[in-house]
Amino acid sequence: MAVTIRKVKVINSMELGKSMRRITLHGDDLFDFPENQESGYVKIRFPKNSDHEPTSTKKDYDLRSYTIRAFDLKKRELVLDFLLHGDSGPASKWASSVQIGDSIEIAGPGPAILAAPADWYLFVGDMTALPAIAVNLEKLPPDSKGIALLEINSLEDKQELQKPEGVEIRWIINPDPLTGCEDLIDSLNCLEIKGVNPYAWVAGEFELLRCARKLLKHDKALTKESLYLSCYWKIGADDPGMKKAKAALILFDSIKNLFSFK
Repeated sequence: MAVTIRKVKVINSMELGKSMRRITLHGDDLFDFPENQESGYVKIRFPKNSDHEPTSTKKDYDLRSYTIRAFDLKKRELVLDFLLHGDSGPASKWASSVQIGDSIEIAGPGPAILAAPADWYLFVGDMTALPAIAVNLEKLPPDSKGIALLEINSLEDKQELQKPEGVEIRWIINPDPLTGCEDLIDSLNCLEIKGVNPYAWVAGEFELLRCARKLLKHDKALTKESLYLSCYWKIGADDPGMKKAKAALILFDSIKNLFSFK
């Protein structure tokens, strides 16, 4: 199946606190981009050269997935939020230095994963998951109840998120995510899972996902339909290394279930 590659240009860039930047992309190639894909993702081709010009040669670009924060079909505008962490990755490097009018190529969208109907919601994530969690909070029914545990790098990274009044947000400060997310994991482990039909949505660093999988899937026995887990990155690993670690964890989990290990 052919992948649709769309060329878009940067038309706006704004800071979201200290560590995140919102970039708005526009282009006529978005004329047939599907609507209602917020919380889904696009794959972005980040050029390895320094002129920000897109390229169709695979060896000349790095491919990364980013959450769709908003999309306006009439305006043909796509909004993405980027976590800034210096020049340690192609996406952050690009987002930190991109200029209005620069072009980039995108593919997608990938499927939107929204929380299933429930009587109590739990969202857990670091800053890489904040855009997707923000979309989920916006789309919850007005009478929803639950808690969102959100790790951010500093107090300046707090965002005004649209959410139901019954959903509490707990901000957890971690100035150096590369040392791990111990406080976020501890907060999750100490949390009481409420409701008769709860739903949990967790995404972020590998260790968070490993601990959340054990707690929510095995200890709390949440069903497949009531649980979403996604690994976005892994400390000390590049993108292929993270994917290998995630695949190994899923394989181990499958073997464990097959033989009913405890």
